[in-house]
Amino acid sequence: MKLQSITIKGFKSFADSTAIKIHSGITAVVGPNGCGKSNISDAIRWVLGEQRPSAIRGGKMEEVIFQGSRDRRPINRASVVMTVSNEDKVLPVSFEEVEIGRTVYRNGGSDYSINRSECRLRDVADLCRDTGLGATTYSVIENRMIDAILSNRPEDRRNLFEEAAGIGKYKDRRRGALRRLEQTDQDLMRLEDVIGEVQTKVRSLARQKGKAERHKRLRERRLIVEVNVVRGEMLQLQSRLKEIDKVLQGEGEIAQEALSSLSVAEAVYEKLKLEEVDAERGVRNAETDLEKVRIKLAEWERDLAVAEERRSYGDRRLVQLKDAKIDHAERKVTLASEIDAVVENFENQQKLVVGLKTDLSEESKLVGEQKTELEELRKTVKQSEKQELDLARKAALMSGEIESTKGQLVEFERAKVEIETELSGASEALTEILSQGDLFENKMAPLEDQLKSSKDQLTPLTENLEASRSALESLRSEYLAAVGSVSAIRGKLIALEDLEERKEGTDDAVRALLALNDHGVLGVLMDFVEVPTNLNVAVESYLGPFCQAVVVESQSHVEEISRWFENQWEGGGGLILLPCDQVPEVGEGSLLKVISTKGKGGEWAESLIGSADILDTTSMPSGLKRTAVSPEGTVFDPSGFVRIGNIAGNQGMLERKSLISELQESLISEEKIVVGLSTSISEAEQQLGILEETLAVQRLAVLEAEDELRRTDTEIQNQMTRRTNADSYREEFVRRLEGIKVAKEKALKRTTGLQESRGNVQVEQDRIASSRESFTVKLQHLQNEWEASRARENQLEVSVARNEVEIQGLKDKQLNLNRERQEESQKLQNVLSEQAALQEEVRAARELKNEGSVAMEHLFIESDLAREAVIEKRNVLEGVEEALEKIENEVKSYRQKERSIADRRHTFELERQEVTNRQDIISDRLQSEWGKPVKTLLEEVESVDGESGDLNGELEEILAKLSKIGLVNMLAVEEHEEESDRLVFLSEQREDLINAKKDLLEAIRQVNETAINLFDQAFEKIRDNFSDTFERLFEGGTADIWLTDPTDPLESGIEIHASPKGKRTQRIELLSGGERALTALSLLFGIYLFKPSPFCVLDEVDAPLDESNIGRFIRLLDDFKGQTQFILITHNPRSIEAADWIYGVTMEEPGVSSIVGVRLEESETT
Repeated sequence: MKLQSITIKGFKSFADSTAIKIHSGITAVVGPNGCGKSNISDAIRWVLGEQRPSAIRGGKMEEVIFQGSRDRRPINRASVVMTVSNEDKVLPVSFEEVEIGRTVYRNGGSDYSINRSECRLRDVADLCRDTGLGATTYSVIENRMIDAILSNRPEDRRNLFEEAAGIGKYKDRRRGALRRLEQTDQDLMRLEDVIGEVQTKVRSLARQKGKAERHKRLRERRLIVEVNVVRGEMLQLQSRLKEIDKVLQGEGEIAQEALSSLSVAEAVYEKLKLEEVDAERGVRNAETDLEKVRIKLAEWERDLAVAEERRSYGDRRLVQLKDAKIDHAERKVTLASEIDAVVENFENQQKLVVGLKTDLSEESKLVGEQKTELEELRKTVKQSEKQELDLARKAALMSGEIESTKGQLVEFERAKVEIETELSGASEALTEILSQGDLFENKMAPLEDQLKSSKDQLTPLTENLEASRSALESLRSEYLAAVGSVSAIRGKLIALEDLEERKEGTDDAVRALLALNDHGVLGVLMDFVEVPTNLNVAVESYLGPFCQAVVVESQSHVEEISRWFENQWEGGGGLILLPCDQVPEVGEGSLLKVISTKGKGGEWAESLIGSADILDTTSMPSGLKRTAVSPEGTVFDPSGFVRIGNIAGNQGMLERKSLISELQESLISEEKIVVGLSTSISEAEQQLGILEETLAVQRLAVLEAEDELRRTDTEIQNQMTRRTNADSYREEFVRRLEGIKVAKEKALKRTTGLQESRGNVQVEQDRIASSRESFTVKLQHLQNEWEASRARENQLEVSVARNEVEIQGLKDKQLNLNRERQEESQKLQNVLSEQAALQEEVRAARELKNEGSVAMEHLFIESDLAREAVIEKRNVLEGVEEALEKIENEVKSYRQKERSIADRRHTFELERQEVTNRQDIISDRLQSEWGKPVKTLLEEVESVDGESGDLNGELEEILAKLSKIGLVNMLAVEEHEEESDRLVFLSEQREDLINAKKDLLEAIRQVNETAINLFDQAFEKIRDNFSDTFERLFEGGTADIWLTDPTDPLESGIEIHASPKGKRTQRIELLSGGERALTALSLLFGIYLFKPSPFCVLDEVDAPLDESNIGRFIRLLDDFKGQTQFILITHNPRSIEAADWIYGVTMEEPGVSSIVGVRLEESETT
């Protein structure tokens, strides 16, 4: 595969379509600084899918589009097309020539193509994968990549090695598998939560289902019992109704006789009642006449009392009015004297105010004059300062003009020829620019404010997002570590539990006997013992073969097992059987005190272990009374023998049980951590999603604001630049053309005149400075006088205001005194009027008293006659009332008898109504409860034998049970069935997820294994190539590379060591610039030796090399150019000399790059 050509159009400085053919060997690209050489390497990197604007020396991707020049407008898109040959089918397509293209538009859009067919960036990356091509591979090497290769960050070098090893696709697969694994774990955790909820719901519905079924059975029995109870009650109520109707019929006849006697007595009573009314009317009339006389007497008594009171009041009030008349007359005289004093004071204050206003007017005039003089003096000082500043500026300008004139003498002659030719062109350009108008006026400030506001809002969002991402990554790392820990613990636990379940390590006969689960087998002896971890070895060593002893129920089961072993078991081995009904006595050994037992087999364990003591030493103790064992497992017998180790091969059974217990506790703890981390990750991901959405919106706003600002700024700058340049050129040309003929003769004379003028200006400047200082002193003095006058003026204004307030107060006081004098005159007049009225009223009261005495004598006589008539009428009334009382007693007796009969009848009627209501209530209750009429229920429900009390007791018991059940969900049966089906489905889903997780873990393991093998092979070969190439370029020395973390080759950083010939081992950063460049090139060519790239772009990598190193570098290129095309962007003559082809990059037109190609062999021949 070879690079055939590159076609660039609109990319950076290549405004026009430019085709560059790439030949075999070394192609050099030369040209002055800033001509666009490096844009070729940027174009190659960009067309291969580079997404980082900084990697191609830009701020945003749209900046690769040609921005325009002095004579050209900006264009709207940039495109690069790279053509490579594919005869060797390195690229995974069937074409012999492959064309890769990329286009970007100014609106931000971007297109990719392969053989002119539109595709995705992913397609371009997949096409170039593992070929040495790509935006981030070693096919394009820039000078700044030297620093990246030799940086202090070992991970920065990994991309080169991964591309050479071809493990990129495996890492992509692993990342995808890890993402799916993480999603599977999350799905599994969510499913576990759902299953837990459904299981809880199923259990709840099961309880509700049983409750509903019990409720249904009780209601069915309640219906039977309750209807039979009601049947008995209805029969009793109907019998009672018949009895009540019979009693009511007899009571009706007795009531009729009592009513006849009552009617006769009531007729006599009514007659006497009428006579009583006539007698009462006579009494009332006599009493009315008596009352009228009494009322007249009372009226005369009241009138006489009132007349006496008025006369008495009139006499007292006349005395008071006489005193008040004297007081009011005296008050009028006092008010007149006060009014005269106020008038006199008022006139004095007016005279004083007139004098103060005169003084104030004079002082205000003085202040005004001083202020005018002060302002004029300030103007004079400012004018002096301005004149002084103008003279200083004028002196500086003169000095500049002197120097400028001297320089112009040299330029005048040369500029004269250029002016005439360029003047016409400048005038035409200015006319064109002015015709376009100012299209962008006042657009920059709002755009800049908008951009600043957007960026200010973006900064805290970015910081929050980064913090959230860091927190999320930390949580994910902790989660993956926790999941890995859980998986490891679960794997160990499953393995150990499997061993324990299969009783691994025990005799085959023991496992077979336990598998039968018959013959009264309870388990092996170790199942009934709990031993501290540090004593596992000691207990196993002491028990020896008894660790595998089988505990059975009784001696009869021992006989059954013996028959089974002799007749059916053919696997060999042996059994130790411990019947629970044959347990020996328990000893008092100290070993028994530090262990615990459980279950039926615990008695045998205590019996066996109770015969031993625990020791703290491994040396033979003296004076043993019973067997002793050390924590290390050494057994000492009282007879003298010592057993070391576990001869029976039972070691680890207790340790395995202890380990299983520890692992179960660890697993529960780790699973809680995983659940907590999963919840935290979900919350963090949700928060991160919100932040990313907010940040994306804000970034889009910032980008839009930047685009608009940049676009507007570019257009404004272009417009202003063109206008300024054209206007400047035209004015400069005209001025210089007009003055060029006379300027040269006048230059020396002008210089002399300017120097003299500068001296005069300095003298004038000193004079003005002196004058300004005297004016400043005078100004300060005048300022002080003005402030003193102003203070006096303010004091006079305050005095005038105070006196005017006092004058106004005197005016108000005079008005109040006049008003009070008028009020006193009115009060005196009122006193005189009241005095005359009271004298007339006293006279009338005395006349009324004389008239009342005569009238009251006549009324007393009329009162005595009326009292005698009332007594006579009351005697008649008392006789009628005695007869009426007698007959009234008879009526009461008859009525009481009739009422008693009515009460008895009403009682029976109420009872009858009660019975009827009871029947209705029973009927309504049954119909409401069971939804059917009572008649229908009585016909449908079968009769039950039994006493009424028993049935009532049973009914109350049923009702109590129903009440105890409480509210019932009658749909629980159907809901329980639905939720049970759902639980089965979810359980199947969980199994599918567990299987999928296992498959993903296996796939990740296989991918890791393959990638590690490929990387290890590539790394070792590159390591050897790097060492050889380094020795060749440096003519000696040592170099090496190694992994910072050999246990994780796929993620480990790569450290690099280099020690040039004659130097001790030192850090990479201490190498010189040339040594660093050669070291980086050694590593790159070491990679090329392992996996050559079809072509390689070297962008000024030889800049730091000296002459001797350049020679070695060129020889290295010559050795490789047979298998790799080199595109060398350089300024070095020796590098150019070694090239087979040379392309020159120039800017004949300002801002636009163009290519000139030369084949070096042909040029040398020519």
